[in-house]
Amino acid sequence: MKGIYDEIKQIKADIDERAKHPYLMKFIDVPVIDEQKLLLLYSILSESKISSDKIKQSIIATMLIQIALDTHELVGINQIEEDHPYMKKRQLTVLGGDYYSGLYYYLLAQIDNIPMLEVLSIAIKEINEYKVAIYQRDQNNIGDFIESVAMIESLLVQKIAQYVGKSDMLDLSKQLLLLNKLNNEKRSYLSSGYSAFFDGIYTIQEKTRGLSKNIDRKQALILVDNQIITSIHYIEAFLQKHSGTYRFLCEKIRGFINNIDIAMEKAVKEG
Repeated sequence: MKGIYDEIKQIKADIDERAKHPYLMKFIDVPVIDEQKLLLLYSILSESKISSDKIKQSIIATMLIQIALDTHELVGINQIEEDHPYMKKRQLTVLGGDYYSGLYYYLLAQIDNIPMLEVLSIAIKEINEYKVAIYQRDQNNIGDFIESVAMIESLLVQKIAQYVGKSDMLDLSKQLLLLNKLNNEKRSYLSSGYSAFFDGIYTIQEKTRGLSKNIDRKQALILVDNQIITSIHYIEAFLQKHSGTYRFLCEKIRGFINNIDIAMEKAVKEG
């Protein structure tokens, strides 16, 4: 498996090199490479009939889209004055997101992969629709909110899986990336007292039941832990069924799950 580790490490290094534009890095945060998405993309495309060179370019392009989406997410929606000290950083953050988007188009055009361009364009459109629904607070229940978050996190990977005919990876991608998101949001919430995900839960609780933020902190944590356990149960079932086909992926996922906070202990007891 050393060859696989080295290949993924090299792909990550290539993404990192392309993402760190010297001028932009003076003003905006260093882009974060989502290793779970990278792992899934590698596993999906490696099982396809695409050539190794195109696999690498396709992974890099898709990850640059993710970085572009994440970068645009940092811009914020509040209006600020032109002479505000933050304005330059905001403008450069927008520019950074556009820069990463341009790189993705360029890479796929280089390998003449117009069909994948179309697939990823559809994914971006659908991701933005889910984001708008969250921003406009269109969800009337927490289940719909969690579903929107899961789709935002996983649509890029799901669309690639559909494109290469790997339907067995659709639900795994959704559950694994939701689990990763919830784990990160929970850690952020417990360490800093704030998380955009938990804020979304509170908004729906206030909207549907008139509950205050102070009352429902414990309930929100229980809700997130329950979803974490649900996702872990699905993933464990996948690992048992597909460990022979996706050996490297399953090994990495098991390592990830073993580091999931308290929820793992609960999942084992309840499983």
